[in-house]
Amino acid sequence: MPDQLDYSHEVTVPEMLEARDRRVEIQRSMIAETKNPVVCFMLNVPGPHKVDDALTWAFETGVRRILAKLEAAGIPVSRSVTEREITGLVFYAAVEADAVQVKLRMCELEEADRLGRLFDIDVIGLDGRKVSREEFGMAPRKCLMCGKEAHICARNRSHTVQEMTTEIHRIIQAARGIAG
Repeated sequence: MPDQLDYSHEVTVPEMLEARDRRVEIQRSMIAETKNPVVCFMLNVPGPHKVDDALTWAFETGVRRILAKLEAAGIPVSRSVTEREITGLVFYAAVEADAVQVKLRMCELEEADRLGRLFDIDVIGLDGRKVSREEFGMAPRKCLMCGKEAHICARNRSHTVQEMTTEIHRIIQAARGIAG
C-alpha cells in the first residue's frame, strides 16, 4: 500500500485486477474476523487516473455519508478501515446488521443526489457474495452522461473517458459549492 496517493499514475488493467482481488481478500478477512457483513466503498471513476484532490474530497464525503446513514439507522460498525490503493481510496466497514437491509440504505445514498451517483457502495454478505440491488427490485444504475443503464453504456463505450471525467469533476465542483 503506498504511503500517499500518486496523482499522476495511470492505472493499468493488471493493477485494477490485482486491486479487485485484494479487496475481496480484505472483505473475506473482515467477515471472518467480525462475523458481520461488510460495506466496501469506492468511487466510480473511469480511465487511468483514479485519484486527485477533488476525488479525495468526494471519497471523504462518501465515507461521512455512509457512517451518518448507518448511525441514523442504529447500525453499529464493528470495524472500519480506509485503504490507499494505487487504484484509489477504499473504505471498508463491518456492520452489525442484515446485509440486505444495509444494501437498501446504501442504495439510498447512491441515489440521493448527483454526488451519490459517483459512489460505488457494495455490501458483502456473510456468504462472501455482493448483495445486488436487483435482488430487491431496484433498477440498475443509470449512466451519468445519458441516463441509460450504466452497464450498457460501459459495455458499448458510449462515452469517452474524457467526457465522463469532465462530468465527474463538474458534479464534484457543484457538490463542493453546496458543501461550502
